[in-house]
Amino acid sequence: MQNIDIVIAWVDGNDLELKKKRHKFLTGEDASDAISDTRFASNNEIYYNIASILKYVPFCRNIFIVTDNQKPEFVHEFAELGLCAFEKIRIVDHKEIFRGHEQHLPTFNTRSIESMLWNIEGLSDYFIYLNDDFFFNSPAKIEDFIQNDQMVVYGHWQSNFALKTKLKYRQFLNVKFNKPIQPKHMIAQMLSADILGMKKFFEIHHYPHIVDRKILSEYLLSQPKLLETQIKFKFRSVEQINPISLMNHLKIQNNQALLKPDIALAYLKNEQSSDDFILATKNESIKYGCIQSLDQFDTVSAQKISNTMSEKFKGFLPASLNAVS
Repeated sequence: MQNIDIVIAWVDGNDLELKKKRHKFLTGEDASDAISDTRFASNNEIYYNIASILKYVPFCRNIFIVTDNQKPEFVHEFAELGLCAFEKIRIVDHKEIFRGHEQHLPTFNTRSIESMLWNIEGLSDYFIYLNDDFFFNSPAKIEDFIQNDQMVVYGHWQSNFALKTKLKYRQFLNVKFNKPIQPKHMIAQMLSADILGMKKFFEIHHYPHIVDRKILSEYLLSQPKLLETQIKFKFRSVEQINPISLMNHLKIQNNQALLKPDIALAYLKNEQSSDDFILATKNESIKYGCIQSLDQFDTVSAQKISNTMSEKFKGFLPASLNAVS
């Protein structure tokens, strides 16, 4: 197989212009999970992400960073330091991926953005998708993602029934008491299997995902009402499915997925998990990591994580990071 591309969805939530733009579209009735500041925060995770790719993913062809009229301040330094070619990292604006659907911009909705990634110009047929707070924790091989023409998916099966019951109850509360329905990650995954007629879903977690560009785009384009629902919401909505999960379930139905059990992660979820996270970053048997809500840490704890990541990716990070950390 040829080298494949990596796509990262990124937002700098500290950008005042973006904050102003986002606030214009708040209704006062938005689900708190969809609009909280921590969902849009940026604390140098994008640089750890890119550094991890350059260090650990030799088969990566291009890195596409998908943004809304933004650019990571020090991203040019990777090439200037000789860590990659200048053309390897490309900034992709939302206008590019929403070609033909520009009426739905601006968007602040990860699920909408993920639904349109296949529209990146020049993107490989298979690509790896990461949130900006993910990183590779140890050397990667193509076989971690594709084996014998099958896509490797890590996770476990869950029944749809309990989540569908919860969703119906929340919909009742919404109608009766106008209580917003939180757009939970698992419900979006469940719905992605449910629309395909499946009674259970294969739950996935916070790590890089291999994506079949063709199967996802062909399905969404063949279902214009679904595509419209996926991209019309400015913020996450319970009406949306998880498009990566949808793609997984399409591959499962076509017998083109190799399902494997959940894997351990270097997962920073809160300050209490800091010590476990730091230990995990030093364990090469753990393939991937995820840094969440670093903006909510106290200064000392945040610096501890920053030092850990700077040490791990020493020689692969922009020099300017040291000046501002």
